[in-house]
Amino acid sequence: MDKAELERIVKEKGIEWLIAALVEGSLGYHSPQHARKIIERALAGETKDYCERCMGSYGTDLLAMIEIDVRNMERLEARNPGRCGDIVRDVGRMAGMSAEEQQIAGLMYPSVI
Repeated sequence: MDKAELERIVKEKGIEWLIAALVEGSLGYHSPQHARKIIERALAGETKDYCERCMGSYGTDLLAMIEIDVRNMERLEARNPGRCGDIVRDVGRMAGMSAEEQQIAGLMYPSVI
Protein backbone atom coordinates (compact mmCIF):
# COMPACT_ATOMS: atom_id res chain seq x y z
CA MET A 1 0.00 0.00 0.00
CA ASP A 2 1.15 3.50 -0.71
CA LYS A 3 -0.17 6.92 0.21
CA ALA A 4 -2.18 7.22 -3.02
CA GLU A 5 -4.00 3.94 -2.35
CA LEU A 6 -4.68 5.01 1.22
CA GLU A 7 -6.15 8.29 -0.03
CA ARG A 8 -8.31 6.34 -2.49
CA ILE A 9 -9.65 4.11 0.29
CA VAL A 10 -10.52 7.12 2.45
CA LYS A 11 -12.27 8.76 -0.50
CA GLU A 12 -14.20 5.62 -1.50
CA LYS A 13 -15.02 4.07 1.87
CA GLY A 14 -14.66 6.97 4.29
CA ILE A 15 -12.45 7.64 7.26
CA GLU A 16 -14.90 5.97 9.65
CA TRP A 17 -14.67 2.71 7.68
CA LEU A 18 -10.88 2.87 7.78
CA ILE A 19 -10.82 3.61 11.51
CA ALA A 20 -13.12 0.63 12.05
CA ALA A 21 -10.81 -1.55 9.94
CA LEU A 22 -7.84 -0.69 12.19
CA VAL A 23 -9.79 -1.23 15.40
CA GLU A 24 -11.18 -4.55 14.12
CA GLY A 25 -7.82 -5.64 12.72
CA SER A 26 -6.13 -4.98 16.04
CA LEU A 27 -8.94 -6.64 18.03
CA GLY A 28 -9.36 -3.41 19.95
CA TYR A 29 -5.66 -2.71 20.56
CA HIS A 30 -6.11 0.53 18.60
CA SER A 31 -8.78 2.81 20.01
CA PRO A 32 -10.72 4.83 17.44
CA GLN A 33 -8.79 7.90 18.58
CA HIS A 34 -5.44 6.17 18.11
CA ALA A 35 -6.49 4.66 14.77
CA ARG A 36 -7.46 8.13 13.50
CA LYS A 37 -4.04 9.51 14.52
CA ILE A 38 -2.28 6.63 12.76
CA ILE A 39 -4.29 7.22 9.59
CA GLU A 40 -3.65 10.96 9.69
CA ARG A 41 0.09 10.32 10.07
CA ALA A 42 0.06 7.95 7.10
CA LEU A 43 -1.89 10.45 5.00
CA ALA A 44 0.73 13.06 5.92
CA GLY A 45 3.44 10.81 4.48
CA GLU A 46 4.69 8.95 7.55
CA THR A 47 5.67 5.37 6.77
CA LYS A 48 6.78 4.10 10.19
CA ASP A 49 4.95 3.67 13.47
CA TYR A 50 6.31 2.64 16.83
CA CYS A 51 3.29 1.30 18.65
CA GLU A 52 3.72 -2.22 20.00
CA ARG A 53 1.57 -3.78 17.30
CA CYS A 54 3.32 -2.11 14.40
CA MET A 55 6.78 -2.77 15.79
CA GLY A 56 6.12 -6.35 16.81
CA SER A 57 4.10 -7.52 13.84
CA TYR A 58 5.08 -5.25 10.95
CA GLY A 59 8.63 -4.13 11.69
CA THR A 60 7.43 -0.50 12.09
CA ASP A 61 5.93 -0.51 8.54
CA LEU A 62 2.85 1.64 9.06
CA LEU A 63 1.44 1.17 5.57
CA ALA A 64 1.80 -2.63 5.77
CA MET A 65 -0.16 -2.67 9.02
CA ILE A 66 -2.92 -0.53 7.53
CA GLU A 67 -2.97 -2.62 4.35
CA ILE A 68 -3.52 -5.90 6.21
CA ASP A 69 -6.38 -4.39 8.21
CA VAL A 70 -7.95 -2.94 5.05
CA ARG A 71 -7.71 -6.24 3.14
CA ASN A 72 -9.22 -8.18 6.02
CA MET A 73 -12.07 -5.68 6.38
CA GLU A 74 -12.70 -5.84 2.61
CA ARG A 75 -12.91 -9.64 2.80
CA LEU A 76 -15.34 -9.40 5.71
CA GLU A 77 -17.40 -6.83 3.82
CA ALA A 78 -17.60 -9.12 0.77
CA ARG A 79 -18.68 -12.10 2.91
CA ASN A 80 -20.92 -10.33 5.38
CA PRO A 81 -21.69 -6.69 4.60
CA GLY A 82 -24.09 -6.43 7.55
CA ARG A 83 -21.40 -7.44 10.03
CA CYS A 84 -19.00 -4.96 8.47
CA GLY A 85 -21.62 -2.22 8.86
CA ASP A 86 -22.13 -3.23 12.48
CA ILE A 87 -18.40 -2.89 13.13
CA VAL A 88 -18.29 0.57 11.56
CA ARG A 89 -21.32 1.61 13.63
CA ASP A 90 -19.97 0.19 16.88
CA VAL A 91 -16.51 1.66 16.41
CA GLY A 92 -18.22 4.98 15.67
CA ARG A 93 -19.97 4.69 19.02
CA MET A 94 -16.64 3.97 20.69
CA ALA A 95 -15.20 7.09 19.02
CA GLY A 96 -17.73 9.18 20.93
CA MET A 97 -16.36 7.97 24.26
CA SER A 98 -13.61 9.59 26.31
CA ALA A 99 -10.05 8.35 25.75
CA GLU A 100 -10.25 6.30 28.95
CA GLU A 101 -13.57 4.75 27.95
CA GLN A 102 -12.14 3.90 24.52
CA GLN A 103 -9.26 2.06 26.19
CA ILE A 104 -11.66 0.11 28.40
CA ALA A 105 -13.85 -0.76 25.40
CA GLY A 106 -10.73 -1.85 23.52
CA LEU A 107 -9.86 -4.26 26.31
CA MET A 108 -13.27 -5.85 25.94
CA TYR A 109 -13.29 -5.75 22.13
CA PRO A 110 -14.85 -7.58 20.32
CA SER A 111 -16.66 -9.59 22.97
CA VAL A 112 -18.92 -6.76 24.13
CA ILE A 113 -19.28 -5.00 20.79
